[in-house]
Amino acid sequence: MKITIFMYMIMKRYIYLFLGLFVNLGTYANNDPFGAWYMYFGNIHFQNTSWRASYDFQYRNHNMMGDLNQLLLRGGIQYTRIDNLTLGAGYAFVLSEKKDLPNEPFRENRLYQDILTNQTIGKNNVLKHRFRFEQRFIESQDIKTRLRYQLAVEIPIFTQVEKQRMIYAVASNELFMNTDRYTRKNNAFDRNRLFFGASFKWNKNTGIQLGWMNQLLQQNSAQQLMVSFHQNIQL
Repeated sequence: MKITIFMYMIMKRYIYLFLGLFVNLGTYANNDPFGAWYMYFGNIHFQNTSWRASYDFQYRNHNMMGDLNQLLLRGGIQYTRIDNLTLGAGYAFVLSEKKDLPNEPFRENRLYQDILTNQTIGKNNVLKHRFRFEQRFIESQDIKTRLRYQLAVEIPIFTQVEKQRMIYAVASNELFMNTDRYTRKNNAFDRNRLFFGASFKWNKNTGIQLGWMNQLLQQNSAQQLMVSFHQNIQL
């Protein structure tokens, strides 16, 4: 009983802190563009094999809703070589539009290759690394290449073992660097994404994540509300 009360107090304090973050987002929005990303991430696990398919759909807005920034559709295949090392590759289609009017949309076809690894720190904390190399075929532009490195940490806050439910804090930072000769010559730095949030997993296959992201670009930055649904499918 004491453990349950203690966990409830931790959850309550963390929820207040998390809500306070969004109350203060209005302050950030006065200085930088404030938008929202709505996302779905899926994984298909093929039983008795080391292979799985991954896919995601992302609707990114310049504002909270209605002014499209990017529509991203992505799918790939992953192979787990050993327990904490996964190799992957895939394709993404990206439709981008400028803020307000005129939209001036342009399209991008993208290939990518991944290396993913993770390690456990302490009892249950998880540290994740992702290295991604992209080949970008942007409409009316020469081919561009980009290297991305993401470092993420997951810290459990509440766990209900019998129902496989979990609440955990998430923090990540992803650095993007231009690697093609022409773009790198002008500016090797592309962007940086800093994220803080919380994930609510109500069983082993489904969950939702809420958070805030600051995207630092070459000339400005933008604040984003991040909402994502996550699903695992077993085949």
